[in-house]
Amino acid sequence: MNKLLKYEFRATLRLYLPLYLVMLGFAVLGRFSLWGVPWQVTVGEDLVGWTNLSVSVTGEGIGSEILAFLLSMVLVGNVLVLLGALVVHFVITLQRFWKNLMGDEGYLMFTLPVSTGELLWSKALCAFFWGIATSLMVLLSVLILAWHPLLVQGVKQELSTIPPEDWQLILRMLQNVLPPVAWPILAVEFVANNIGSLFLLYSAMAIGHTVKNHKVLASVGAYAVLTMIVGTVASTIISLVLPLMAGVPQDIQLNSLSELILFSYQMGRFMTGVWAVALVIDLLCAVGAFFLARYLLTTQLNLE
Repeated sequence: MNKLLKYEFRATLRLYLPLYLVMLGFAVLGRFSLWGVPWQVTVGEDLVGWTNLSVSVTGEGIGSEILAFLLSMVLVGNVLVLLGALVVHFVITLQRFWKNLMGDEGYLMFTLPVSTGELLWSKALCAFFWGIATSLMVLLSVLILAWHPLLVQGVKQELSTIPPEDWQLILRMLQNVLPPVAWPILAVEFVANNIGSLFLLYSAMAIGHTVKNHKVLASVGAYAVLTMIVGTVASTIISLVLPLMAGVPQDIQLNSLSELILFSYQMGRFMTGVWAVALVIDLLCAVGAFFLARYLLTTQLNLE
């Protein structure tokens, strides 16, 4: 298992490293375009009286217009790269599983002295790691683009206007809405939901691969059917369980501080129960999808 993970991380690092370098490069260029250039905003009105804004680089002549256009394209490219990074991660996840286990490489992978379950876990754990890493890189790129001392100072000034007693109330309500018992539930639910989604995706591709023709289309259809089944079952379970859980009292008017605190406490109890039910559902889905994918790859896979 360790050797499988080591091989998978090495193979995918060659794909993700250039992506992350491009993201950081566009983030740095976007920061310069946003903060390193003297932009000026002109407010005007059009023919029907609507207010419009025009943004340009300070200066006159065709040179400033060309510079403004190029810098605007950098900012647009930065947004497209950030959005495209998540799409690229999804494509890499699909490509690694399809090509490595169900393509020509499958002849080699299934001759290794490891079980089918270990192959599935190596793919899922690696994809889960890169999904978190990609999300963090998107967040880092946004921070590089938007972080500025003046912006931070402005936020601090706005927050300083909130009285200390209001901060105490906010923190107390947050503690009620998110009690300590909810944090481990949310953490495990996050992992179970993401791993289960990967196993569901792998199961759909394994189902599609059993079809002689149009394997990709069959995989898409299988994924749609599986997600619909899982969603229907989850909705049914939640609708049956929710009436039995502690709900939010309907007679709270939120006209006083005590009622507001009571509402946050009741909401915390209710949401903790919802997250616990979601955790059980996600665990069951992850286990079911794993065994389905393992069964299909073990008994139904045809690499010819």
